[in-house]
Amino acid sequence: MPAAPHPGAADPRYSKRLAIVVPYRDRAQHLAQFVPHMAAYFERDKLDQQIAVTVNIVEQKGDMPFNRGRLGNCGYLLTRDSSDYVCIHDVDYLPMWADYSWSPNPARLIWHGLSIGEDRFTFFGAVTLLDNTVFAKVNGFPNCYWGWGPEDRELGFRCRTQGFEIERRDGTYIPLKHPHAGFSAPGVWTEEARRTNELYKKRQPGLQALAGEDGVNNLKFKLVEKKPLATSAGTLKNFWHYIVDLGAPDAS
Repeated sequence: MPAAPHPGAADPRYSKRLAIVVPYRDRAQHLAQFVPHMAAYFERDKLDQQIAVTVNIVEQKGDMPFNRGRLGNCGYLLTRDSSDYVCIHDVDYLPMWADYSWSPNPARLIWHGLSIGEDRFTFFGAVTLLDNTVFAKVNGFPNCYWGWGPEDRELGFRCRTQGFEIERRDGTYIPLKHPHAGFSAPGVWTEEARRTNELYKKRQPGLQALAGEDGVNNLKFKLVEKKPLATSAGTLKNFWHYIVDLGAPDAS
């Protein structure tokens, strides 16, 4: 007698292909924890196990300030032909209980474990999920933020102005400790964060128009290398490491 199908087998939330994209640079200790944790997480006997998932580390080459928005856009472009939806995932959050299932609406997956006072109703960052057609329609992230910046705020704005309702899932994650790039003390921005937030303030009056001009549609980058991701235990199936050259800030 054939085995009964898994309850999530015919459910579109679990039958679509997911590409997890991790914008990355200079976090070797975090990556060494993140990769085996994600491999184990998707092996557990739960509905998430049914998802066809790839984990894609997208590493920024060079010494320009970190640009998470561009790396997120790169990850989408590099994986869109082999996936149906994308999850932009910070390397310093490990899922304990979360829901990575597909949705036609953008979704924030993380809540428990956030540590810098994010607003429960407006925050759209750290671990976010978008259908590929949605990512393309909103034109992805802005490319202009070099350094710790509000690229996630702009992405949330783009989703809302295109009429998408953002889901707020309450996943539980373990945060990995590190010096925070945006704050030198509680409530005190670093110089880098002050600069990028000043840029956000200048862009605010024209954000709707800028959404059509600055994003996936005008991103320029060079794929330097793609290779399977290996650990001390060997090469992991469906884990990939990309190295990309994003150019320089004046190339925006």
